[in-house]
Amino acid sequence: MWPLSALFLAGRHELYEAAEAMWAKALALNTLAPEYQGQNNTEVAAQVGGEATLSCYTYHLSDERVAWLKRDDDQLLTVGQEVYAAERRFSVVHADHAEAWELWVKDVKLTDAGQYECQLTTSPPVSFFFTLTVTQAQAMVAGPSEVHIEEGSLLVLECYVKQAPVPPVYIFWYHNNTMVNYARQHHIQVDHQNYTSTLMVARVRRTDAGNYTCQPYLANPANVAVHVVTGEHPAAMQHGGTHEDGGAPAANHAPPRLPAPPALPRLLLALLATVTWLESR
Repeated sequence: MWPLSALFLAGRHELYEAAEAMWAKALALNTLAPEYQGQNNTEVAAQVGGEATLSCYTYHLSDERVAWLKRDDDQLLTVGQEVYAAERRFSVVHADHAEAWELWVKDVKLTDAGQYECQLTTSPPVSFFFTLTVTQAQAMVAGPSEVHIEEGSLLVLECYVKQAPVPPVYIFWYHNNTMVNYARQHHIQVDHQNYTSTLMVARVRRTDAGNYTCQPYLANPANVAVHVVTGEHPAAMQHGGTHEDGGAPAANHAPPRLPAPPALPRLLLALLATVTWLESR
């Protein structure tokens, strides 16, 4: 910024040139350095419960203050380093003679989505606009909500996170409300890669049955019920038709035995024997 004494001493021509130079500098805030290009109409993504940072760069435009506004409801959030927002979730960060004025939003809510304005208190003022989008992350477990598996088999459950702008910090697995990510059970293994977590249970036991919950960071959980089928009744659980699953008892399809013929009267037997003897003579 030009010293006040220099402005008074300069002629009218120099004053016009100085004003034009300052205005050109203000208009060029977003093009003076490559890293600042495209600052206007910037889109920022956040998720419910997380944090959002909107960074407005002034490129050392003297020490003019910056005001942050939420344009959707014409709410003044900050002026300089003073916060006027009704909620303490909003704050502003700026170091003296630094280039960035950052608006921080903690514990983001769906209602925080919308258009924000970074207004530089130059004359005339210069504004940059930011669009904040907010999503609710959701966990999903691949496959049906109920799984039937035979005892001794390998159980694989895959969970993935949707609507999350960045990979979750963690994805925890719970078995009947007990976290198993770090369980001291050698037959249980958890693999976490970006937005996906895979739970593997080798040689499934009866005690492995129950409810499994996939709980990612800042996301709604997903549940799946696992039923372990013992070797005694595997067909009953897979195909039905027994009392255990409410079906009718299995029918016996073997052909019925015919009753033995009744014994002939002794008199008839004696008569047959006599006739046979007479014919033989």
